[in-house]
Amino acid sequence: MGAQILGNGSCEACGCTYYHNWPIAHGADYPVTYSNRGKWNYSIKARWLAEPMIRTIKNDGRINAKIKRTIRKPITNVFLLNCLDVCYGHVLWKLFNAGFYQHLAGSQGLVVLIPENCAWLVPDYAAEIWAVEIELPKINLQIQSITTFINKVSDQYQSIEVLPVLTHIDHQTIKLEQFIRQPPFQLNDFSRRPFCITFIWREDRFWLRSQLEQWLNLLSIKFSIELMRRWFRWRQVKTMTQVARLIQREIDEVTITIVGIGTSGKFPSFIRDLRQRDINPKVEAQWCEQYSNSHLVIGVHGSNMLIPTALAAGYIALLPKYKLPFITEDILMKHPSRFQTFLGRHLDLFSSSQSIASHATSMLNDFEYLYRNTTATP
Repeated sequence: MGAQILGNGSCEACGCTYYHNWPIAHGADYPVTYSNRGKWNYSIKARWLAEPMIRTIKNDGRINAKIKRTIRKPITNVFLLNCLDVCYGHVLWKLFNAGFYQHLAGSQGLVVLIPENCAWLVPDYAAEIWAVEIELPKINLQIQSITTFINKVSDQYQSIEVLPVLTHIDHQTIKLEQFIRQPPFQLNDFSRRPFCITFIWREDRFWLRSQLEQWLNLLSIKFSIELMRRWFRWRQVKTMTQVARLIQREIDEVTITIVGIGTSGKFPSFIRDLRQRDINPKVEAQWCEQYSNSHLVIGVHGSNMLIPTALAAGYIALLPKYKLPFITEDILMKHPSRFQTFLGRHLDLFSSSQSIASHATSMLNDFEYLYRNTTATP
C-alpha cells in the first residue's frame, strides 16, 4: 500500500494472477491491470501512473517507513482518507477531499493517511492522523510498514473503510482556511497597503526563455547533468532579479520577496530572501504569512503555486505548453469572476522579463479602478 491501493485476483480459466488499482483518486480515471505473466493493460494517458506501479510489482519494490499516529478523539469506526502521493500537489488535492467528510462524528471518524511533511495541513476535525515519514518519490514503492501498522491497530476498531477520493474537486466549495490556517489577502485592502510581490522559487522547474532551453533542461534531467542544472539556477536568479528591477522602475514603493526550497545563488539586497533548504511547520507558517500579505505571487506553474494562490491577492503563473490541459490544477484563488480574471494571469513559460513585469505593474496599478467601479453602487 502506498499512493496506489492494489487489489489482486485470478482467472479460473487460465490460472492467471493479476493486480489492479482501486478506482480511487487517479485510479478512477486511469485503470491499470498487470498480470503475473508480464502483461499489462492501460491507456496511453495512464502511462505516468502505470509504469511506476508495474516496476514496483515486477521488482518487488518494498520499503519500510516510520508511521506517527496522532489520536485527537477516540473512535470505533474508521473512514480512511489516503493522501499519499509522489506529487505534492496531488497530496493536497486528495487532502482537500476531507471537506466532504467533515460531517463524520460520534463513534465514527475521519482518519488521514498522509506524508509526515504535509501533516500540518490536516484539518482539526480529523479524528486521527497517520503520518508516514517518507520522501515523496518513494511513495510509489510498496510501503510494507503501512500494512503492518494497519494490522496492528485494526483490532481497536469495529471497521475500517477506505474513502473515495476525487482529484479535481471544486475548491470554491472547500474552506481552505481549515487546512492552511491563514486568512487570505483581503481585496478591500489592496490599495491601502504597500505593494508586496513574492516570487516562488524552485530548483527542478525553471523560468526558461526558449524551446531550445526547454530541450536542454530536459536533457540535463535525463542524464543528470548537474553543471547544466547549476547554470539554469544561476540564470533563474538573474531573470527574477531583472523582473524585480523592471517592476521597481514603474513602482517606487514595492517590497519583493523570494520564497521556496533551495538556496542556490545570491539575490541583491533589495530582494528579501526567505528560501530554505529544509522546511518544517514553522517555516511553512512563515511562508503562508508572506503569501497572505502579498498582492502578487509569481512562479512557474506547479504544485508550488497552490498555497500561494490560495492566500495572495493575485498571481502570475508561467505555463509550459505541455501543462495546458492542467491549467487549473495548481491554482486555488477564490475571487468573484471579474476579479479572478484580472488578478489571475497565465503567461507562456517563455515570456520575456519585460512582459512579466508589464503584467505585474498593470495588476498593481490598475486594480483599484476595477475594484472601485465593480463594488460601487449608483
